[in-house]
Amino acid sequence: MHPGLPDIIRQFQTTTPGTSLQVLTGGVFKKRLLQTISPQQVGLIFNINEPRDYSNPKHFGKVIGNIEEAIKLGFKVVVGFNVWRMDFDTGFIPGLAYNLGRSGFRWAVANPQLNQHSNVINASQFVHLAPKCLEMLEKAAALNLEAELDCPLPLCFFTEKDLAWLRQFHPKTASRMGVCDPVLDVTPELEAIRCFALSKLDRVKVTDFPNEWAILEWFRENVDSCLMSDGCFEYCTDCKHFKSGRCNGGCLAWHRYGPDTNALTNPYQLANLMRQAVEEGSPQKALEHYEAAGHRARKDLPAFIASVAAYRLGRKDAAFRYGARTVDITQDPALREQAIELLKTITLDTDSVSSNPAAPEGLTGSITLQDLTGKSTG
Repeated sequence: MHPGLPDIIRQFQTTTPGTSLQVLTGGVFKKRLLQTISPQQVGLIFNINEPRDYSNPKHFGKVIGNIEEAIKLGFKVVVGFNVWRMDFDTGFIPGLAYNLGRSGFRWAVANPQLNQHSNVINASQFVHLAPKCLEMLEKAAALNLEAELDCPLPLCFFTEKDLAWLRQFHPKTASRMGVCDPVLDVTPELEAIRCFALSKLDRVKVTDFPNEWAILEWFRENVDSCLMSDGCFEYCTDCKHFKSGRCNGGCLAWHRYGPDTNALTNPYQLANLMRQAVEEGSPQKALEHYEAAGHRARKDLPAFIASVAAYRLGRKDAAFRYGARTVDITQDPALREQAIELLKTITLDTDSVSSNPAAPEGLTGSITLQDLTGKSTG
């Protein structure tokens, strides 16, 4: 841990009071550092490797000693484990978490840093890695431990049968599958990064924002929007889970970075295109732009413009649907008020509300990594 950690914590809490703090550490530090911080200020996440993976054999014992001391001091302690080799010991982290009196552990398949060479398991090996990860999770369930997935994996990583089992025994793993959302890390310089895997991309000063939610929204708009327009892997393009917005291929660090300039995948460009069509007297064209756009482009402003377009076409049911969606998803008070005012002018027909809508094609059914890649687990 950073030797100036107490001062960093004090400055951070002064700048953004009320924000919960967790310190991520490899666990190799002088034990007395724990005496300089308070269990009421921070929680501790220890990222642990198998004993054989420490270059200094004494370091594993030091890590365990620091975890033991942190627990005795009353810190909320979480243990975490990264899978970065095919021959990892599936019983290591469940056994360690159990023996340390933890109720579970965090885990992840190690991801690369975007556009950097990284010593991780190649995605082409996921088909063979998944059964080993499932074995680890089964051992955890046998010890009544819940495993929480740290970084998302693509939905196709596990089979549908395995996902059903995960939803029962490890819901905090199942719920993290598919979509990659920012997990903020803060450097000693009080710079926020979207997550460690994307740390080579933009950073922002924590002191420039009123709270963590504002920082999260900044990264979603300025980083995620560039990386979610297409999937992380080539086979994502035709996947029904990607098309529906249920999955973007897992961790965005697997994405081959290149900002997308397609107006139908960027919400701001989509909104401009739709607004222009409405102003030119072509509300039908605006709706066509919206309905043809990718799931991630259909944000609050495009949805509101779609509501206006549908209203001008006399399609009250569509106008209400898009307006109601705007109210639900927007964080802009002015836009929310505009959508509400538009909704007040619409009276829905009871029969149309209770009718069965036509479901878009190709967005249901199961899909596996074997289907997408043509590779078997044998």
